[in-house]
Amino acid sequence: MFAFCSETIATRSTVASKINGGIRATCVCIAFLLAVSPAIGLAQEPWRFIVTCDSRGRDDGIEKTVLRELVTEILSRDVDFVLFPGDLVSGHSASGPAEFEYQLRVWVEIMEPVYGNDIAVYLSRGNHEIADVWSAYPLSYIDPNDNFTKRWLDVFGSDLYPEQKLPDNGPAGEKFMTYSVMHKNSLIVSLDQYAGLGHEAVHKVNQRWLDAQLAANAEPHVFVAGHEPAFRALHYDCLDNRPSDRDAFWAGIRNAGGRTYFCGHDHFYDHARIDDGDGEADNDIHQYIIGGAGAPPYHWLPPYLGDNSYYTVEQWHHAEGYGYTLVEIDGPDVTLTWMERRTMDLEVPGIYEPRDMWSYTVVPELIVLSPNGNESLAAASPHTIRWKTLNDPDVNDVTIDYSSDNGQSWQQVAQRPNTGLYEWNSVPAMDSTQCLVRIADVRDAGISDVSDETFTIFECQKQLAADLNGDCYVDFLDFAIFAGDWLKCGNPFDASCD
Repeated sequence: MFAFCSETIATRSTVASKINGGIRATCVCIAFLLAVSPAIGLAQEPWRFIVTCDSRGRDDGIEKTVLRELVTEILSRDVDFVLFPGDLVSGHSASGPAEFEYQLRVWVEIMEPVYGNDIAVYLSRGNHEIADVWSAYPLSYIDPNDNFTKRWLDVFGSDLYPEQKLPDNGPAGEKFMTYSVMHKNSLIVSLDQYAGLGHEAVHKVNQRWLDAQLAANAEPHVFVAGHEPAFRALHYDCLDNRPSDRDAFWAGIRNAGGRTYFCGHDHFYDHARIDDGDGEADNDIHQYIIGGAGAPPYHWLPPYLGDNSYYTVEQWHHAEGYGYTLVEIDGPDVTLTWMERRTMDLEVPGIYEPRDMWSYTVVPELIVLSPNGNESLAAASPHTIRWKTLNDPDVNDVTIDYSSDNGQSWQQVAQRPNTGLYEWNSVPAMDSTQCLVRIADVRDAGISDVSDETFTIFECQKQLAADLNGDCYVDFLDFAIFAGDWLKCGNPFDASCD
């Protein structure tokens, strides 16, 4: 079906580089695009959405001039929805929960033309939406029955206001704050980073819930948003505070085929590629800080001084001003354009112009889930090989191979329908710590994946009578089998058996 397997196509440009023809790109043949288009939604009509955030200001907690201009921009761009990851209002300027709720309702009133045109507005909370606890330690004097979180739910989680009510499919304690939306050929995830009803600046997401959402997704595009940057730019109070949690968050997006993370917190536009060090630029995630909805602009320049783990943060474009990012989806193709207000002088009517553009195309991808590294499998025992397919439901059949010498040679296990599961009923008899599994498309071996790290296969050196499941261990799994059969009878001639 495929003429060849291309890497993700990525294009980056500014207005000047577009004029000069200086565009970074990887070319792909038309035959490939024609082949993959039916599978990944090319037949759908193109659609678009807008991302911006940080509209806090001094007038009822809002910078109203810019926010009203953005309403006009939203209505003129024929978008399906708006993604707004936090700091709607100042919060800090509110004298208490009641005034905070008033600020939110003024914000909704300004956005009413958007809501009134049936354009969904997907919000995340920012630090100013938990301003009552942002610097409050200990938290003992915060009223558990009346605080900023409770007031958020009154505005965005109430049946009284269905137009602005947010989705309620988030994890327990985070309803209307963390949620996901399936929209056309995309999964949209909006994340709370402040413990939901726990109402605390924890600088982390509910990773278990997020992983489940990403694992269940079958759409080619994944867009994730939260208020705080994952990799620190100016503010130190962000997901960088917990680097190991941040790394798990980033890996989750990558393993789901996501290419972007939208955030704010810093009041500027900063587009950076986060290089994961694997030598393939076309699978790296791009961090978009889009804090340009009216909050006072900040001045900042690299380096990125956070704990970047094994990642390298490469800035692609930076702007200090007001604006938004327009995201356009056309089948497998995504184009992101930073629209910047021509001047920061708010006495001058706002004109928004394109200043940064990046495009990419998703391609089919197989991902090994298990065994994916560091497992120990007993020879001659069963094991379920698991994998998933991204961006192409038309990978119909796969070849499953294993290696016992870290990929130097391979043995076929099976060719099977692409179900995502294969019962390896008898793991080969051997002793090796250098084992790998490979999954490949039968028709195009270039679409493949290998276990991230080696795993172990070992032969059990001793027969253990109590090893009921044959994994060469006597443990609680065997006890569970024993307990499940306790007092059962299999003798058909024994009258006491029932």
